[in-house]
Amino acid sequence: MFGFARDIKGNVAMLTALMTPLVLGFAGGGVDFFRWNNERANLKQLADTLATRGAREFLLANATSSQIEAVINSVLESGYAQNYGFSSVVSEVSTDLTEGAVTVKLTMPPSKGLILTNYVPFKLDHDITSTAVAMGGMNVCVVALEDLDRGAVSATTNSKLLADECSIMSNSISTEGVVASGFSKIQAGMICSGGGAYGNSNNYAPMPTMDCPAYADPLSERAAPTVGSCDYIDAAYGEKITDLIDAAAATVTSSAGSLISQAAQGLDDVAGTNSLINSDGLSETTYTLNPGVYCGGITVGALANVELNPGTYVIKDGPLLVGIGGKVSGENVSFYLTGADSTFFFGPEAVLSLTAPKVGPLAGILFFEDRSAPEGRMHRILSDDARVLLGTFYLSRGVLLVASLLPVADQSAYTAIVARKLQMAGNPTLVLNADYAGTDIPVPEGVGPVGSTVFLRE
Repeated sequence: MFGFARDIKGNVAMLTALMTPLVLGFAGGGVDFFRWNNERANLKQLADTLATRGAREFLLANATSSQIEAVINSVLESGYAQNYGFSSVVSEVSTDLTEGAVTVKLTMPPSKGLILTNYVPFKLDHDITSTAVAMGGMNVCVVALEDLDRGAVSATTNSKLLADECSIMSNSISTEGVVASGFSKIQAGMICSGGGAYGNSNNYAPMPTMDCPAYADPLSERAAPTVGSCDYIDAAYGEKITDLIDAAAATVTSSAGSLISQAAQGLDDVAGTNSLINSDGLSETTYTLNPGVYCGGITVGALANVELNPGTYVIKDGPLLVGIGGKVSGENVSFYLTGADSTFFFGPEAVLSLTAPKVGPLAGILFFEDRSAPEGRMHRILSDDARVLLGTFYLSRGVLLVASLLPVADQSAYTAIVARKLQMAGNPTLVLNADYAGTDIPVPEGVGPVGSTVFLRE
């Protein structure tokens, strides 16, 4: 009677019978999940392809929303979706003419499965969206190479960055990679941030495009000049007028926040290093400088009018300082900044007029910073008379701070900036023109007019 209960001969068969539905369920569920996930991946690829195809229409003249939508619908009606395994999908297309963006939304029911079909999310329609942005025939005038920090491009207080005919590219993936605060304004043909942007519609024209791909250093292949032995040591010209410098420092420091305070630090440098060379009472003295290696830098004080002959000026182990009342002018000149202390500072009421070389290894480059320089060091423009700065600022390790009171570079045919960061504070107006046909100074490859491109934005 109890022998049957003790008999274990059929246990394996019974266990197999009990487990078989579970095993089949797991296997079927796995097949269902793989199929469901694969459909979504293929639908995403199709959406990416359609969005990219639509965005390419922006590279043509006079693209319209209806034209772009017609192109995408035509692709779908041709049976293109079958290449991805879909007999039909429902599409929805939207465009942003200002940004050059096309968004494609694709919807379709999932295929019937074995196990998971009746469970959420596997029974819901696939709903996939892709956005592509076109940048075609654009002019690039600002590339901020900083990839992590906030404010790779920033404007604060009442500053203005005007680049109507060209694009501003910030590589920072920070949620505030581009910053415009207070009454400041950043205005450009396109503002592209690798991350996000701080500010509202009053601070931007147009609003920045988010999540842009990193823009590679366009001058990374440009060879740096060879630095020889010192031709000049601690070159200094003009008067130092300490009381005016101190007054300017107080004015600048009180006009805005910490960035302005940093700008004012350079005023002390001028006061401490200006020398009384060839002074002649209060009359202005003109000095003519030749290209060469200036060890210890160059200091230009009040009542000095420094005229630069064409060529490359190597500023080594010291700054390029133009203090209050100093004047520096030169056509077809470039500055190579090498050494930890080799920054430039253009103080209030300094007068500057500089154009980059037409030919040679630094053609089109006005300032070239040593690629081994300390990262984050600051180059300052406080001058209210720096209207002609024609060429490219290449400061791959440094921060360019503009904190003047009057427009900067507005009388230049073009000005391009490739820097770790570009920061503006106080009340300056930095004007970046793009009249490349209006000058015989060449535009380095990678800035100025660049080829068209279309990229996907998540």
